[in-house]
Amino acid sequence: MALTPEILIPRLGDVLVQQGLLSNEDLEAALEKQRELRQSGQAPLIGQLLVDMGKIDRATMDQAITIQIIRLQRALQESNDLLEQRVEERTAALQRAYEKLAELSKLKENFISNISHELRTPLTHLKGYLDLMLANDFGPITLEQKNALDVMNRATDRLGRLIDDLILFSTSESGTIHLQIQPFDLIPQVKSIIQQHSAGAKRKNINLWLSADDPLPWVTGDPERIQWVINQLVENAIKYTEKEGEVCIRLVPGEKEVLISVMDSGIGIDPDKLDEIFEPFHQLDGSSTRKQGGTGLGLALVKKIIEAHNTKIGVFSTPEKGSRFEFHLKMVEPG
Repeated sequence: MALTPEILIPRLGDVLVQQGLLSNEDLEAALEKQRELRQSGQAPLIGQLLVDMGKIDRATMDQAITIQIIRLQRALQESNDLLEQRVEERTAALQRAYEKLAELSKLKENFISNISHELRTPLTHLKGYLDLMLANDFGPITLEQKNALDVMNRATDRLGRLIDDLILFSTSESGTIHLQIQPFDLIPQVKSIIQQHSAGAKRKNINLWLSADDPLPWVTGDPERIQWVINQLVENAIKYTEKEGEVCIRLVPGEKEVLISVMDSGIGIDPDKLDEIFEPFHQLDGSSTRKQGGTGLGLALVKKIIEAHNTKIGVFSTPEKGSRFEFHLKMVEPG
């Protein structure tokens, strides 16, 4: 079929009738003729048939087609203009919503930061007096009193860590995490972390141990932040590992980096939940009866700190078998 302007006009016959250039009877006659020709394998256009049948002359037909094409172009342009206007309106609405969300996010960050700093001062006083009482600076205490004070002391320690996490989170949300990059030795850090968690692991009869070459090549990073990260991973591993389980910290040197991994034989994580565990304030078990405490900030901060070191945190887990969290740090180049 030859390409003609008529192809661009849908229902050309109806258009000609509406313009008063053709009667309904003439259109029906042409349509009947078109059906007959199609049965014989031909596919004539209705406009050409009308001209061939003498129902309309070629000049009038071409003029009608041209007018209709112009109308269609105008309608298309109007539709495009309307669509563009709606896109602009939606874009403006989205921009306003984004600005409002950013404002609310800033208010949330400021609130978290302010309330955290307000809580730190009275907690420091409380912690100080508890330490003095445990040291018998206010006089001797009974074993029962000591046990009660120990419980209070552990509770204030947990609250202190929570406040520190909230302050760190609010800082990380408002910008990049500031790092003090320097060479340091991982071995003393990890041994200190193991010592810190030895009592908690012992209560659950969990085997907490280090697998590493000693001496190990030094790495570059922020020692304080990296210690916080490893401590958080070990704390989580112990928390989600059942009694008689195992938690291992592995330090494996490569050609240019050291692989740091924390492995456990705990409850594991469902594959469809792996992407969720690094979301702020997210709890894998968000029910009111969940067994483990926490704010859901730990792993979110772990991810931010590791990414601030220009590396990534990896997680591998099998439900009911355990999990492994790992990341790399660059080794100090010998010099």
